Amino acid sequence: AGYIVAAQLLRADDIKALSKFDGTFETGPLGDEPDTASYSSQHFRALGRPEAFDVAIRMWRQDAGGAQTHYENLLSTMPSPEEVDEIGSRSFRASEANIHGIGFLDGPRGIVVLLTCGTGQCGSIDAAVELGRMVHERIVARVPAPGGDLDAVPGGSP
Repeated sequence: AGYIVAAQLLRADDIKALSKFDGTFETGPLGDEPDTASYSSQHFRALGRPEAFDVAIRMWRQDAGGAQTHYENLLSTMPSPEEVDEIGSRSFRASEANIHGIGFLDGPRGIVVLLTCGTGQCGSIDAAVELGRMVHERIVARVPAPGGDLDAVPGGSP
C-alpha cells in the first residue's frame, strides 16, 4: 500500500466524462524519461486528433523537502504560472498556446504532480483543475500520509 503510479491516478473515462470527447486514447508512459521509484507518467494520446486533444500526467515521489524543492523548480519553469493553492498543499495554474497546466504539491506525502491538458479536451483551465482534483483525491485515497492523515478525519481532529 502507498506505492502508486501515474496510470492509477487518471483514467480515459475521467477525461471523457469531463470533456465529452468521443474518440479513443492510446495510453502509456511519456517518452521523456522512464518510470522509476521516484517518477511516473501517463500520456493519453487522442488517436487521429491534434496534440490539443492530449492529456498527460507526471508524478514525482520524494521526501517532503525534495518534493517542496521539485515543486518550486517546476513552478519556475512554467509559462506565466499563477499560484492559486487550490489542490493539495500548494498548486499553480499555467497556460501556453493550446495547453493548460496544473501543478500541485502534496507536502505530507512528498508527491508533486503536473497535469497538462490540451485545449481540445480542457476548453478552460478550470476543466484541467477538475482533473487535477480527481488525481489528488486518488492520491489521498491510496497513499497514507506519514503520521496519519488529518484530511481523512471530519473536522480535522480525532
